Amino acid sequence: MIETDTYLSIEAPALGIYKDKGSKFNAYVFPIQNEGSFKDQLQLIKAQEANARHHCWAFILGEQGEYSKSNDDGEPGNTAGAPILRSLLKSKITNVGCVVARYFGGTKLGVPGLIAAYGGSAEEAVKNAIITKHVIRETLELTFEYPHISFVERVIKFHDIDVVKREQKEKVNYHLLVRRSKLNKVIEHVQENHRIAIRLA
Repeated sequence: MIETDTYLSIEAPALGIYKDKGSKFNAYVFPIQNEGSFKDQLQLIKAQEANARHHCWAFILGEQGEYSKSNDDGEPGNTAGAPILRSLLKSKITNVGCVVARYFGGTKLGVPGLIAAYGGSAEEAVKNAIITKHVIRETLELTFEYPHISFVERVIKFHDIDVVKREQKEKVNYHLLVRRSKLNKVIEHVQENHRIAIRLA
């Protein structure tokens, strides 16, 4: 069965190193939440690798990797950012950024050499990273009278749902995290009891 509510990303930053004809390529791969968090990491790496001639990069965002960008930072067009991006795409990971700092060794590598170096260093960094599977979950809020607690608890147990919060005031309010692929079945199950209000948060 194909899982449609999971994606792969990396757990923590990792480093990959590639050397060719005296040039050194330090590739940093790291998890990101948005474009802003990528830019923050890019500036930190630029400061850390201040003597590098180029800081080329790529990132992918979105549960299905639907948003991506890359940059050659002065290298010939499509010889740096694009190969880095291809390495990330090949690994089927998302919400991830990669910055490659290049130290020039005195000998030009040519277009094929640059593509191999930038793509290879990024690939090495990904190999050194811990890749984890993330489950996409939706927040469901249920509001009901006290006599229906046992019914709701049975639904929670049956579908193996995580409870974020239980509030007991005039009425009972549950905040649940439901795996996306189970969401419709959970809602149908809850709707068997017409006295429970359902809201997708």
